[in-house]
Amino acid sequence: MTQDLTLDEIRSLLAPGIAANAAFDGWSDAARDMAADAAGIDRDVAALAFEQGPVDMIDAWFADIDVAMLESVPPERLSAMKIRARIAALIEARLQATAADRESLRRALAILALPQNLTKAGRLGWRTVDTIWR
Repeated sequence: MTQDLTLDEIRSLLAPGIAANAAFDGWSDAARDMAADAAGIDRDVAALAFEQGPVDMIDAWFADIDVAMLESVPPERLSAMKIRARIAALIEARLQATAADRESLRRALAILALPQNLTKAGRLGWRTVDTIWR
């Protein structure tokens, strides 16, 4: 089964597990390897999926959070809302999606706040804003 997965699918599959491990092990190779072991993915394939290291892991997790945010608010409910209510509902859903992994989020934000990661942090933020706006 895992042999047929693309790297994007592997990133999506491993992101929640990495985030859960990141609370204790940081956004590290150890967190990635534990998530890969739990999902039955070869560690080398997982390393290839997250070539850029912690920033790639955080990127995949944030993308997973965006999906969870959209899934938690039904489209028919969103279409009936005014834009302010829609934005508020989606932001609340995003906060709820990260509530269980607050320490992982804190560690992710600390990594993204480093000067070398500011451009990526901006892209991740705007991707979420774009997801909410659409």
